Amino acid sequence: MARVNEPPAQSDVRLASAAADREPASPISYGRWARRADRLRGHRDGRKRIPSLAEVNALVESDAPAQLPTPYLEMLLNRARDMMEHERLWFVAATVTARSEQALLDSQLAAARAALGPAEAVREKAKAELTAADLLARHSAEELRSDVFIRLRREAEREQRIANAEAAYHRLLTGVHAIEAQLARVNETVENRRAIARMRALRISAYFSARTATYWEGLVLAHRDGKHLAPLLPHLTPRLPDWVVPEEPPPPAVAVVVPEERAADAPPEESPAEEPLSTSDSFSPEPPVATDPNGGADAIEPQEQHQQQPVPAHRH
Repeated sequence: MARVNEPPAQSDVRLASAAADREPASPISYGRWARRADRLRGHRDGRKRIPSLAEVNALVESDAPAQLPTPYLEMLLNRARDMMEHERLWFVAATVTARSEQALLDSQLAAARAALGPAEAVREKAKAELTAADLLARHSAEELRSDVFIRLRREAEREQRIANAEAAYHRLLTGVHAIEAQLARVNETVENRRAIARMRALRISAYFSARTATYWEGLVLAHRDGKHLAPLLPHLTPRLPDWVVPEEPPPPAVAVVVPEERAADAPPEESPAEEPLSTSDSFSPEPPVATDPNGGADAIEPQEQHQQQPVPAHRH
């Protein structure tokens, strides 16, 4: 009865390749009859006190992966896993050709990159400067030529070697870039179809999560220890397969700057705000400035007034 409201799943792996270009799946509807069946099943298990509070506590406290404590939940989970496996089989069958091409391109790319090393060595060797031994005559015809003629011939030969080595290196480099571009296109095709399979598996998981929630609602309302079981339900959620939700790479470590430790024998530096403020010697090493006996500031000489440092604001 609830099968009508479930998302469609393939029944044969041979149809997977033909379904590679199928239309987007229609929205999953959680029908009234399926909700009623799940709620009634939860009421029935709750009246029978299935599962017991002690059993759920043992499952929560154990280090084993999350398990579902009732047969009905196991049935829902197995059906969800079966439908997810059909999506994975669809992905495997739909990407057979692409993954074979991917493996072939990987081997070709490795061979092309390995050939770049010797080509680079030949190119660097061709750029070597001429030595005195290179400028010597190599046969009887060159013995009749002048040293300038032999030098010009050797330089022309060197430039030709450099041009040939550069052309061979760039030809190999172009081949590597072409293989990389082709491999990138194939990888994108495989990743796109893997993403489609993952999203369909997540939709299946969401559908059965809704059915599980309806079942738990009916069970908690009818169970004698329902108020104690309700807080433990989130701990019984099963994990999705690894291919559906791959593990994310750890975040990059943030470098923490640790200040250098102060030497033990070095006295701590005092801040200017903590220095004694009882006398004017604290602000200037010069002797005290003579002032007017009457307390006026006119007795301060211009030069001394120029040398006196200003009084901080906290002295006023």
